[in-house]
Amino acid sequence: MQINYKDIEAQLSWMCDAMIPGSAELDMPSASKLELITKLLPRALEARPDLAPKFYETVASLPAEPPADPLKVINAVPVAQMEVVGRFIAGAYLTASEVTTALRFPGFQALYENVDYDEIMEAIEPIIERGPCYVIV
Repeated sequence: MQINYKDIEAQLSWMCDAMIPGSAELDMPSASKLELITKLLPRALEARPDLAPKFYETVASLPAEPPADPLKVINAVPVAQMEVVGRFIAGAYLTASEVTTALRFPGFQALYENVDYDEIMEAIEPIIERGPCYVIV
């Protein structure tokens, strides 16, 4: 039986806020305040379909009802399994504009593949003109 997102929404509802409770002092919103479960996390899982099955499997192994000590339940999951879950949840959280603004993160910048060879040559021409200066003995 294949697990889908609807199957794990109950676990995500308590787990995401346990992992990212937010902080009014730091002006950081909680996971539920950002609509992490309804908008950001599904987008992250869609972007990495190769890791999504492991995420679904790990989250489905957690109880659907909120436990008395959610972090104890989360910490009981082996680190190798929880790593994928943590990366997805944290990664989705960090894509929210409210979070990037609070962190003063300007966003990602595009990297262009068109290398400016003139600039590179200008930087290394003095070295080339100097010629060899070391002798191997």
